[in-house]
Amino acid sequence: MEGNPTGCMGLPDYLGWQWKSKADIPIVCVPGCPVQPDNFMETLLYLLRMATGKAPMIPLDECLRPTWLFGQTLHEGCDRGGYYEQADFATRYGDRQCIVKLGCWGPVVQCNVGKRGWMAGIGWCPNVGGICIGCTMPGFPDKFMPFMNQPPGSLLSANAVSTYGKAIQALRKFYPGHTQ
Repeated sequence: MEGNPTGCMGLPDYLGWQWKSKADIPIVCVPGCPVQPDNFMETLLYLLRMATGKAPMIPLDECLRPTWLFGQTLHEGCDRGGYYEQADFATRYGDRQCIVKLGCWGPVVQCNVGKRGWMAGIGWCPNVGGICIGCTMPGFPDKFMPFMNQPPGSLLSANAVSTYGKAIQALRKFYPGHTQ
């Protein structure tokens, strides 16, 4: 974080993004605040299998994260994603609708916790009413500050989806059994 008095940094920044061990194993990043426990264990077990020749080279994205864990956005597994598609946005904390306008970064953050949950498949930031603050992304936290402000790109996407969402809501009125 900017102003960090300790000089702490991630391992790729310290050793270099191209660094590999003598066994040709790259640095593998499993980000989170804190790291999702199943993501950590799954990655560790994969690396152990890889080191013994029982698994191919671990597939990583450009941020050195396992692709199968960080290849989709949080939004893709979000309980509130349907509200986003309908342009039904929360106006205050505690509302059940999509919270992107309240500062949630879920539509752009690559993280599987929306599908995996935190512990035993349940619990994660938007699921319990909090916003996604981007803790699995490069540049966290500086690039995601100030928290609780609508993310810059979400303004355009939220406005664009509003037209689509209103059209879908209007079309539903033509289906039998529709209730208001």
